[in-house]
Amino acid sequence: RSLPSRAAMRSAVAVVVVLAAMGPALAAKLPTYIKACKRSDPKLNECALKNGQEAIPKLIDGDAKLGIPKLDPLEIEKVVVGDSKSGRGLGITFSCNNCLISGLKNVKLEEAKFDLEKKQIELKGSLAKIGVNGKYTADGRVLILPIKGDGDANVTLGDLKLKYKTDFELQKGKDGKDHLQLKNPKLDFQAKSFKMKLTNLFNGDKTLGNQMNLFLNENWEEVLKEFGPAVGEAVSQIITLIVNNIATKVPYDDIFPK
Repeated sequence: RSLPSRAAMRSAVAVVVVLAAMGPALAAKLPTYIKACKRSDPKLNECALKNGQEAIPKLIDGDAKLGIPKLDPLEIEKVVVGDSKSGRGLGITFSCNNCLISGLKNVKLEEAKFDLEKKQIELKGSLAKIGVNGKYTADGRVLILPIKGDGDANVTLGDLKLKYKTDFELQKGKDGKDHLQLKNPKLDFQAKSFKMKLTNLFNGDKTLGNQMNLFLNENWEEVLKEFGPAVGEAVSQIITLIVNNIATKVPYDDIFPK
């Protein structure tokens, strides 16, 4: 099933990480593959880290009852990144339709911090490689060069490091019980490699297209730096959508049992 979103190309990575970390706390009404960690446990973070990583393979397969789509490959109906008024060198609108994101099964949850009193969550994870394929449209400028095209997009990122932070609040549900809802999420990430190939640039002009692809790959760090804020914001939107959807069905006291 597609997951429609104005999301950035690597959105699914953080979805896997955050669901895995939330998983251990949701065991009261969730499948047996998600093990519980009591909020009174002095080693709550360690428990969440261990059980979260163990739950990842099942979460990757998707769970219709929880509203979790299949995550490897994950199909995102529409991806939009860009702000022509950013004034930071990237004046471009880039969209990708029917994007397939692959490689998420290898995501690793490396650190989980739950501060239930301050209502804060911080997660760290890594991913060796992720691939994105889909139909793109691009119009605007990348750094110093104009870009325009529509065709096939192929992107590969390597050695990804992820850091996700969010606050949460408690809201009364229709059942009269408190339910967790994420707010003010933020995702920071780094990648050590980036390869990109776009077909049919500049109305199929192969010379200009090859030059642009070469430019994008030679200057990938600057290109990715400019895309970063939009990517992080979009990832946060998907995380919020999925986690809040689950949390509305499960009371807070079941998510974090005493």
